[in-house]
Amino acid sequence: ASSRPGDIILDPFCGCGTAIAVAHKLDRAWLGIDISPTALGIMQRRLEKIGANVDLEGLPVTEDDLHELRPFEFQNWVIQRINGTHSPRKTGDMGIDGYSFMEQLPVQVKQSDRVGRVTVDNFETAIERYGASKGYIVAFSFTRNAREEVARAKAEKGLEIELVEVATLV
Repeated sequence: ASSRPGDIILDPFCGCGTAIAVAHKLDRAWLGIDISPTALGIMQRRLEKIGANVDLEGLPVTEDDLHELRPFEFQNWVIQRINGTHSPRKTGDMGIDGYSFMEQLPVQVKQSDRVGRVTVDNFETAIERYGASKGYIVAFSFTRNAREEVARAKAEKGLEIELVEVATLV
């Protein structure tokens, strides 16, 4: 209502991209800005579906960038990167942050280095409670004790826990 075709529309808090999607459909040039990588991913998929050419800048591309994200943004980045689904609960999730693609196996995300045995031990309980025999923990790095606990869980309980380092996802 307040612009003409060819005008430039700025949405400084574009979120999932509603205003810029409408601007694109109405032949306006547009620029969207948001602090959330999760929102930008949603916005990009939405705009590409309607034929827009999207050039994203400033998204996390290095491990250092990922260390700087807020915890839920980091968790969202990991779950999206593995094409998984999010746990329906953000807090009180009983140790499961999401589920793997296809198999729907439990995934736990830790935005820390040197994740240890206690985390693996607690995740074993989460896997068993969920009724699975396999799961994934994603973190920046793991201790030797964590790897030993994974081996123990496999030998004693038949549980497969895969320790995934963020570097493999970048």
